[in-house]
Amino acid sequence: GVAEPALETILTRGRAPGVSLVAATQRPSAVPEVGISQSDILCAHRLTARDDLAALEHAQPTYVNGSLADAERLPDAPGEVVIIDDATETIHAARIRSRDTPHGGTSPTASGRMARSDNGRVE
Repeated sequence: GVAEPALETILTRGRAPGVSLVAATQRPSAVPEVGISQSDILCAHRLTARDDLAALEHAQPTYVNGSLADAERLPDAPGEVVIIDDATETIHAARIRSRDTPHGGTSPTASGRMARSDNGRVE
């Protein structure tokens, strides 16, 4: 959109003066090509859309043997991630630990947090 030229400038020239950018998306295919090519670390969770798999395949560095979009390499369970580190030219498989919350992952509500007294008043 309208921010694309400014984003490209930050991504291509911002590294020299020490500008960093962290971007997260559920649609890698929507990230401009320069955004992926300028990244030092790429983390990919489970992808199912054909366009997103193609974007990951297109971003694959030359030092990677085989295909990143290969079903054996891609994460297939919640919390699994493949990490591509350009600085060390390595690929890692990792697992993000489950987040234990008092509400079990559902969205908390105000009514579920308020205690009611015997006369029906909220305390």
